[in-house]
Amino acid sequence: MKKHFGRALAFLLALTLMFTCFSGSFRVSATDYVDTSGYESLAEIYKDYFKVGAACEAIDHWGDSRKEIGNPKKEAVIAGLFNSITCGNELKPAYNFNSTSETLFKVDKAGEEMLQWAKDNNTNMRFHVLVWHSQVHPNFFAKDFKATSNGSPTTSDSAELDEECLVDRDTLIERLRTYIYGVMEYLYSKGFAETVYAMDVVNEAVDESKDDGLRRSYWYRIIGPEFLYYAFLFAREAEVKYSKEYASLYSLDPEGDLSSIQPKLFYNDYNEWFAQRVNIIRDFVTNRPWNANQQMIKSDVINPDGDGTMKGDGLIDGIGMQGHLSDNNNINDYMKALRSYSEIVDEVHITELDVGCTHSGENRWYYQAKFYYDFFKALIEEKKNGAKLTSVTFWGLTDDSSWRDGAYPLLFTYNLTAKSAFYAVAMAGKGEEFNMSVAETITDLKDVSIDFEPYKDENGGNVAYTPESAGFKSRGTGHMPKLRLYAKVNHTEGAPVGFSFLCERTEQDATCMMDIAKFSGKNITFTAYVKTDDTEIAVGLDTGTSTEIKRVKSVEGDWTPVSFNLDVPEKLDSAFIYFETNGTSNIYIDDVSVIYTKDGEEPAPVIGEETSEENTENADTTDTSETTAESGEATATAEPTPVPANSGADSRESKDNSSTTTYIAIGLIILGVFLLGYAAVIIAVNKNKK
Repeated sequence: MKKHFGRALAFLLALTLMFTCFSGSFRVSATDYVDTSGYESLAEIYKDYFKVGAACEAIDHWGDSRKEIGNPKKEAVIAGLFNSITCGNELKPAYNFNSTSETLFKVDKAGEEMLQWAKDNNTNMRFHVLVWHSQVHPNFFAKDFKATSNGSPTTSDSAELDEECLVDRDTLIERLRTYIYGVMEYLYSKGFAETVYAMDVVNEAVDESKDDGLRRSYWYRIIGPEFLYYAFLFAREAEVKYSKEYASLYSLDPEGDLSSIQPKLFYNDYNEWFAQRVNIIRDFVTNRPWNANQQMIKSDVINPDGDGTMKGDGLIDGIGMQGHLSDNNNINDYMKALRSYSEIVDEVHITELDVGCTHSGENRWYYQAKFYYDFFKALIEEKKNGAKLTSVTFWGLTDDSSWRDGAYPLLFTYNLTAKSAFYAVAMAGKGEEFNMSVAETITDLKDVSIDFEPYKDENGGNVAYTPESAGFKSRGTGHMPKLRLYAKVNHTEGAPVGFSFLCERTEQDATCMMDIAKFSGKNITFTAYVKTDDTEIAVGLDTGTSTEIKRVKSVEGDWTPVSFNLDVPEKLDSAFIYFETNGTSNIYIDDVSVIYTKDGEEPAPVIGEETSEENTENADTTDTSETTAESGEATATAEPTPVPANSGADSRESKDNSSTTTYIAIGLIILGVFLLGYAAVIIAVNKNKK
C-alpha cells in the first residue's frame, strides 16, 4: 500500500509543481474588472449624429475567454455604452456554410447566440458578412462540394484550389443566390429582421494593382467581376421577398411600409480613404453598367429606370469605411473620402474603427487620445455639413482582444479601464475642449545596436529581446504580419543562440517597421541585414506618409546589407524605418544599428555602398503613401499597430491559446483530484485486507 500511495503522491506532487510553474500562462483566475458604472454612454452622447457600435465575439465561438458575449462584465459595457454591435467572425460564410443544407446555410451557434443577445438587449446589429474572398469554406467553389488543393482534399479558406475541382459559372451563381436567400430567410423567420439594420453584402473586392481594380477572388475567377452585381441583387431580392412573407411576425402590413425590417445593403473595404481605392469603389458602384437593360439578369426589384449600375438599379444603400488607422494618419484625407462616398450613396458607415499607437511609453496615450478627439470632432463637422454618416463602429472593446493588440488601438484596457482615448471621444461628442497634456520625457540619446541575442542588463540579469523592446511594430492597414524572434536563421557572428527578427507574412502589404522617433532632428546612419526569398528589398521613412529611401536587390539565399544616411526631420511625433519587399515572402532582419552624427563629426560610413549603388540608382524619395502592392492592397502609410488579409482589416481568425491552456490547467487539476481519490481507495482497500 505504501508503495502505491507513494507513487501516486509523487506523481501528484509533480503535477502540482508543473501547474505552479505554468500557472502564469494558464490564467485560470478571473480578471479583476474595474467598476464601469460611471462611464458615459457614447450612444447617448452621439445620438444626434450617428449610431456608435462595437465589434464583439462570443466566447463560445473559439473558447476565447477574452471575448465579450458570455462575459457579463463586458456585456454590460456594450449594452450600456453602445447601440450597435457587429459580429467579428461568427456570421462569416466560413462558419455558416453547410453543403448538406437545402439553403447551403446553417447558422453558427455562436452567431445565433450573438443575434439573440442583441435582440434581448435592444441593440442593433450590422451583419458581417455575406460575400468575401477570405473566411469562406472552399467547398463553396468545388464540384460536389469537395475542394482539393494539389490533388488532396482541403478545408482551408486560403488554399490554392485545383482548377479541375472548381464549379462552372452558372453553378456558383446559383449557389450564391441560394446561400444569400438562406441567410435572409433565417433572419426573418427567427425574428431578427428588426435587429439587423445593415448588412455587409460584399467585403474587400478592391485590388488596385489589377487593370479593372478588382481582386481575383474565386468569386471573380469563376463568375467574373459581375459577381458584385449578383450579390447585391440577390440580397435585395431576398429582403423584399421575406419582409413580405414574414411581415405579420413583426406586426406589419405586407403591403405597407416594411423599411423597418429591411436592412441597408453595404459594400465594405479597407484602405478605403486612399484616393485610388476611392475612385475604384465609386466607379464600380455608379459607373459600370453590369446589367444594362437587364440583359444579364432580370428582376422585379431592379429600378425600372435603372442604368445597369448597382446604384442606378437601386441595389446598394451604403459604403462601409473600415477605418483601421494610426495616430499619425492624415484626418483630412479620411474626411475627403467620407465626403466623396456621401455623394454616391444614401448612407456611409465607419465599420471597423481602431487607432493604433505609433509612440512608446506614457506619451502614447496622449497622442492616441488627441487623434481620437480630432477625428470625432471632424466627423461631427462633416455630419453638420451634409455627410451621410449614420454609424461608427469600433473594431473591438479591449486592447487585449484586438486583432491589433500590440498597437493598443481601442478605448479600454483588458480589465475595462477606460483609456484617455475613451474620454477624448466623449469630449468631442459633448463639444468640450481637449484638456489632456503630453507627459514630459527626457531621452538620453544613444546609438542603437541590436543583434537580437539575449544579453545581461546593468544588474547582471539575463534579458531576452522582444519585437516591442527592439522597437519593431507591425505595419499594414489591410493585413498584418506576425512578428517574433526566430532562432537559427542568423547573421550575427559568434551568436550564442543565433536569433534574428522575423516578419512572418502572407500578403505584400503586411510588413514591419522600427521606431526611430528619438532621433528626430538628427542625422543618422541606419544599417540592417535582411534576408528574404523575394528579389527586392525596399526601406523608407514612415511619419504618417511613407517615403522610400532605398531599394536594393536581394542576395539570393543570403543576407543583404541595407544601409543609408538620413536626415530625420525635426519635431516628429512619430518616425519609423519600414521594410518592404516586392513579394509576400517572410522577412528576416538582424544586426540593426542606428548611429547618430554627433556635433562636429562626420556621419558613420554606409555599409555596402559600393555594391548596392547600381541597385539603388532608380530608387527615389517620393511619397509612396498610396503605392500599389502586387497583392492588390495598398501599401500602408502608417503602422496599423492591424490580414488579414483584411482579412483586414477585419477581425481576423485569431484563435487564442489562453483558452487552450486554461483547459489544460483544469485537466491537470481534475487529474490531481483523481489521483488523490485513487490513493484514498488504495488506503481503504489495504485497511480492509487487514
